[in-house]
Amino acid sequence: MVIYGWRASHIKSEGNTQVTCPHCGEKGQLVNSVFGRYVHIFWIPVFSIGKTGAAQCMHCQKAFKTKEMNDDMKRAYKTMKSDTKVPFWHFSGLILIGLLIAFISYSGKVKAQNEQGYIEQPQAGDVYEYQNGPKRYSTLKVVEATEDSVYFLYNNYDYSQKSGIEEIDLDSCYTEDVYMMSRDELKTMYNDGTIYNINR
Repeated sequence: MVIYGWRASHIKSEGNTQVTCPHCGEKGQLVNSVFGRYVHIFWIPVFSIGKTGAAQCMHCQKAFKTKEMNDDMKRAYKTMKSDTKVPFWHFSGLILIGLLIAFISYSGKVKAQNEQGYIEQPQAGDVYEYQNGPKRYSTLKVVEATEDSVYFLYNNYDYSQKSGIEEIDLDSCYTEDVYMMSRDELKTMYNDGTIYNINR
């Protein structure tokens, strides 16, 4: 179950020595407070949705929402609010999402670079995951690579989806006969997406 919603956290409080409490008449006893509101998912702040606040008299303990403040109180509160910055951790969810996207992007680039190297220099033991028909996925295992050709074993089994295909990457699943393919043919299969993953 996804738990989401919004919360508020205290950012700053500041005493106001110039304003009189409209409830008890005491001067200099009002304290303004600013709270930051943020959207959260699983209690992790995702992004800020602004600031709100209140005032409280330390003498009579009366609390005032912004709509209950008189003009003097509002001026003091608005000045304080405009000078108060939303803490960066209110955006921690966005930061985490950004870092995750950056990591996935970086990992994808590294994987692509590694695979490009694997396809250029095949080695015995490399396993190529490939599509061998509509909703049919299987593997090839390299047993030898020469300057021009690659020798490999076909897998006797296939999967109807890409996920889980590692379950058929067993020695007992491969043919005993060795097949040959030119390096150029292998590269073509990789470049057109027929070979979609290489494990070394």
